[in-house]
Amino acid sequence: MDSEGVSDVPDSIPWLPLRLRVLETSILHKSLSLAVLDAYAETQFGRDVAPPGSDTPRIRLKEMAVSKLHATVFWDKARGEWAVVDMGSKHGTFLQSARHPDAEPVRLSPPRMANIPRPLRHLDRLIVGSTTFLCHIHEDRTPCAECTWTDEGVIPLFAVPKEGDRTAEKRSPDVAGIAPVQEARDAKKALTSLKRTLLSRLDPHDQRPTQPPTFYIDRSARRRALHPGSQFDSPGVQSSRSSSPGPVMLTQTPPPPLQEHNVGLRLLMKQGWQPGIMLGFADGLVEPLEVHASPHRAGIGMRHTVEDSLERRWESCNNRKI
Repeated sequence: MDSEGVSDVPDSIPWLPLRLRVLETSILHKSLSLAVLDAYAETQFGRDVAPPGSDTPRIRLKEMAVSKLHATVFWDKARGEWAVVDMGSKHGTFLQSARHPDAEPVRLSPPRMANIPRPLRHLDRLIVGSTTFLCHIHEDRTPCAECTWTDEGVIPLFAVPKEGDRTAEKRSPDVAGIAPVQEARDAKKALTSLKRTLLSRLDPHDQRPTQPPTFYIDRSARRRALHPGSQFDSPGVQSSRSSSPGPVMLTQTPPPPLQEHNVGLRLLMKQGWQPGIMLGFADGLVEPLEVHASPHRAGIGMRHTVEDSLERRWESCNNRKI
């Protein structure tokens, strides 16, 4: 780098230099304005830092609109150009061509789907989350005034631990102030120890009076002792000291005799039954009303058979013909 802070791109790299100028962002610090990708053939964009031991640089955009691994910019050897691929992000990666600056940015792929590589041209705009990058790809390998960088405004491509940052170091149990955890412990012994600990919390010198145990109290015996002249309560017996009436004993009375104008009585009298005679005995009528079944669906009062009715119908038909 010369005195003015301009960095010359070495001719030994087999790809054209790529630098991304930050045009708009809500997550990066205002002092970070340029990403220099000259020495790398592949660069990732994502919300999380690169896994430990990874040699692939990553531009970290720590916001929810950016996926953990959002997009990748790489040098396509077969085509001899830079290309961008959306790695299946949810909110998408957008590209606005420099040939159509007034057109709307185009999303590279649907949500959760990767796209085929799309070429990057000089002065194309790459949008990832809320950050818009302007691509600088110079065919003569000479950076312009806008993509000339200094050490202060360059976006870091690898996670650099801060000086004095010891949050990632594992502390011993004594330093952390916690009790060491036993690797092998019997469950039965642990339960017994817990029970003893809970019982030991009770104060043995507690002199508070305890409530006496409750017993069954026979209140009926107490009442009889206070009132010795009282009678025992018996079910169904009216008590002399009770104002409520006792159970009423019902006696069966004979039914009143039937009147002479009763239709049933008159029918039984016609059949030979007399008052005072019981039905069904030898002295009386075993079957007061004679019951006749009507066979062959004959109506009540029909005494002739079905054959008789057919003969009468035949005779009536013959008479009509005569």
